[in-house]
Amino acid sequence: MSWLLDTNVLLRLADAQSLEHAIAEEAIEHLIAREESVFISTQVLVEFWAVATRPESANGLGWSTATAADAIHALRAQFPLLNETPGLPDRCFELVCRFQVAGKRTHDARLAALLIEHGVRQLLTFNTTGFPPAWGVEATHPAVPQQE
Repeated sequence: MSWLLDTNVLLRLADAQSLEHAIAEEAIEHLIAREESVFISTQVLVEFWAVATRPESANGLGWSTATAADAIHALRAQFPLLNETPGLPDRCFELVCRFQVAGKRTHDARLAALLIEHGVRQLLTFNTTGFPPAWGVEATHPAVPQQE
């Protein structure tokens, strides 16, 4: 089975101070131990950068750009990239129109479209409510794979 790691999972993995760091780390280790394919995406890395370099007062990590770059280099070395496809814009537009997605949820719909384009249905995320099953993606909380 193939999985995409959502931004919120990667942020908690990279931030050893996060209360959910161990949950993210153990979930990913569990998937790798089961020989699952685990991917990241360009969108997830862009979102990671935005949160990592945003000030703590604005709900970010407050990292320097150098620290964020080091973290992204490490993630790129550890996980293969699920590349964007030529069909991604059309797939995304179809999803947002069909399900009347508006505002910030558009980013989630774009991620779902990327997964569908690659035939990947599993998303490891702390935001399981952001990905309705009707979108064709199964959003799983990091605590769940450890229980299987």
